[in-house]
Amino acid sequence: MRRTVPLLLLSAVLASSAWAGKDKKPKGPTGPTAPGWFREASWAGDCWFPPDFSAMAEGPRRVAWNETREAMMSQWRGDRNDGVSFPNQAITDLETAMLAKPERVAVVAKENWDQCKAAMGGGGTTAWQAWVPDIAGRLTEGECPFPPLDYTAFNYLSVNSKWQNRLPVCRGDRIVLHATDADYYQIKPNGPWINAAGDTSERASGDLPCTSEGCYPGQLIMQFTSEKHQTMVVPVGLELVWLAPDHGRIEVMINDDDLSDNKYKVEGRLEHHTGIEVKPAE
Repeated sequence: MRRTVPLLLLSAVLASSAWAGKDKKPKGPTGPTAPGWFREASWAGDCWFPPDFSAMAEGPRRVAWNETREAMMSQWRGDRNDGVSFPNQAITDLETAMLAKPERVAVVAKENWDQCKAAMGGGGTTAWQAWVPDIAGRLTEGECPFPPLDYTAFNYLSVNSKWQNRLPVCRGDRIVLHATDADYYQIKPNGPWINAAGDTSERASGDLPCTSEGCYPGQLIMQFTSEKHQTMVVPVGLELVWLAPDHGRIEVMINDDDLSDNKYKVEGRLEHHTGIEVKPAE
């Protein structure tokens, strides 16, 4: 009989432990279990949790890239009213980088998740905002941020406007700029009617935008601005074949310092308009 008491006590203890265990809920996952917007209880707002792009087939992966890019950008633009709002130019630059190579979305989404978690967990958005232009620079380092100029662009030249018809170019792009030769304009009252070749009777001088060798008053000229904001102006005339020395943008205008009195020739009821064509050189 002496041995039964400890056994009964042990049974009671085990039974009590079993009942106590029934009141405890099993621990579930503490993070997101599926792609989409997610928020921890202590966070100030939601963060976009990206899918595992590597596990997807080509078609669904492209759809997911697009969905993820749009979701992240909506938050960066301030559309979610959660205190996040980044500069438009930084967002545009990063969007351009992702559109150029959609697979970059996976890299951006992974880092954006970490940046958002830190911000929503109490770290603020300062580091996150600085990250946006930083990753855009890292993704495109050494690469042209623009699509290649492998098409023909056509526009009309305004003789009353400064630099116009902006086009992006990449380092090494070899292009042809061509102006129609049958369209005439004046750059001063009672002056000669000239086309894009300019007034070749005199050299350009004074405050004209282009005064180097080969520049004439009223001539079509081009300005190139590099990514580092360095500029150069070159004469175009009726046609120029040109090699881009760096990534940047080109613009054109006529070589004149007073554009207000310029006018196109009118014959009958038709007004001349110089056409400008830019295309890859063969």
